[in-house]
Amino acid sequence: MNRSPKRLLVATALLVSATAPTAIAGQTTRVAGSAGQHFACSGPNSATQPCRFSTPSANVRCTWTPKPNHVACELLSTRRAYSLAPTGRAKRVALRLTRRGDTLPTNQNIVFPGDLSCHDTRTTMTCNQNFGTGAFKLAAKGSHGS
Repeated sequence: MNRSPKRLLVATALLVSATAPTAIAGQTTRVAGSAGQHFACSGPNSATQPCRFSTPSANVRCTWTPKPNHVACELLSTRRAYSLAPTGRAKRVALRLTRRGDTLPTNQNIVFPGDLSCHDTRTTMTCNQNFGTGAFKLAAKGSHGS
């Protein structure tokens, strides 16, 4: 069977999106079988409203703000925190997030305008620039920014 590269690309994209749900600020992406699942930082006006989110264990808390466009996260046990904008390196910052915010399920990535995204495990949070080199990871052992 002869398939065009364009059809193959579309089929691959559909397969990837079905196996890795993504919450996109400003819209909610639903995947078959995910009815009732909450997508962190998504909904009406979410592309223009700041949001807070955390790991399922709540040991890492994060905030995203649209102006200036950046994401910042804090590891509560060490108070280590990083901030990341769409360009440049992750910067170590002083941050104190008192509210937990939405829990980011471990099967989701959250994508913000300006090509910033975050994903987590139960206890770690990794945020990066989708088309840049800046990133940070907050974990009980091995936190770093680049």
